[in-house]
Amino acid sequence: MSKKYPFSELPLSDDFMFGEVMRRESICTLFLEELLRKKIDHIVVIDRQKDLTDSYVDHGIRLDVYLKDEAGTVYNIEMQNVNNDKLEKRVRYYQSGIDRHQLEKATHYSELKDSFVIFVCGFDYFGYGYSIYEREMSLKNIPGSTYCDGSHAYFLNSKYKTGNGTAAILEFLQYLEKKDDDTEYQSELVKQVKDAVQDVRHDKSKEGQYMTLLMKLEDARREGIQEGIQEGIQEGIQEGRKEGEGAERKRIVRSMRETLSAAEIAKLLKLTENEIEDILKSF
Repeated sequence: MSKKYPFSELPLSDDFMFGEVMRRESICTLFLEELLRKKIDHIVVIDRQKDLTDSYVDHGIRLDVYLKDEAGTVYNIEMQNVNNDKLEKRVRYYQSGIDRHQLEKATHYSELKDSFVIFVCGFDYFGYGYSIYEREMSLKNIPGSTYCDGSHAYFLNSKYKTGNGTAAILEFLQYLEKKDDDTEYQSELVKQVKDAVQDVRHDKSKEGQYMTLLMKLEDARREGIQEGIQEGIQEGIQEGRKEGEGAERKRIVRSMRETLSAAEIAKLLKLTENEIEDILKSF
């Protein structure tokens, strides 16, 4: 979860709000059309918190916003508020899970559809100041060559200095940075996003879901404290490392994994996602 706000002030950058807004078909369609500069006829599947658990790994991948268009192209859109580094490897891991779940038994890998992993970041991950970074692949020592396997990765930067996207995408990133709703936006994308944020803020059922999630986080935190981590979660984890086996840490992480993704647990416990994944693999 992101920084805590009153539900009536929850910003788009909050993980919960981002998922609720971006799962709306019209917003997803506009966002992808503006970012990728291509026409999308319609969305056929859209899920929030898509779980890609399978027998290949001991733990699954939960994708914030997962959707398919009419051509079968898969899109995963994620909000990233904390720079935990190694986003490139997270992209690789997500795309491997997406690919496995695209293929049914006896289906040939040539049937894989294109996939896009899109990270919307509240920080400049690569540090060059651009609003959009797109991964491209080519053959070494062959100028102008391309290597196309159907996988694509985009990293958006809300703190950009050089806007290299459409006017709508730049407004979208500007809106992510705003602390209020006073700005008048011109693009249809951000107008719809702004209205959707207000709809969610005034939806009592959504507020109930949000409060339930916060309570689960608090329950997980208290459970750790009650089991002897008296100096707080971070100090308790450090103590567990010194003690060697870290059995208590494993139990806490396993309990939290029932309701939270590895990325959310990492944020809560002040660990890297790789550390959480290593703990989960040990079960």
